[in-house]
Amino acid sequence: MSELTINRKGHPRKAYLRKDGTRVKFTEVKPTTFKIDDRGKPGRTPKGEQWFDPQVETGWEKGQPESVRRGNMLRAHGGNELASARAMQALSNVTTDRETRRVARDDAKYFYRLHRELPRRRRISARKTTRITPERPKLRR
Repeated sequence: MSELTINRKGHPRKAYLRKDGTRVKFTEVKPTTFKIDDRGKPGRTPKGEQWFDPQVETGWEKGQPESVRRGNMLRAHGGNELASARAMQALSNVTTDRETRRVARDDAKYFYRLHRELPRRRRISARKTTRITPERPKLRR
């Protein structure tokens, strides 16, 4: 990126007291000029600097059927739906190909939905009926 030249105007600074009680006198702040790196618009990454480093070899391709793509992602991430969703979201955010963006975003939404529903499925299947026996008369919750 290029550099920006910042020109600050001079201005009067009022006198004030520091926390430690020291009095700072009134003064005239001199004008100054300095250079900084151009960071672009706040919150935006320039197209040339967008990158995606998957860190996991998934075998994901946009031309594959849904079930194959999603199965490959889950297998590559060890069955972790959230990690799969985040990887797909990252790819969707930086790609410039519209079809890849759409397919990756759909897969990310699928994995996020799967992750969101997972705790409910685990809670339901994890419930056990507990027998009350003389050794265990009452269970406290």
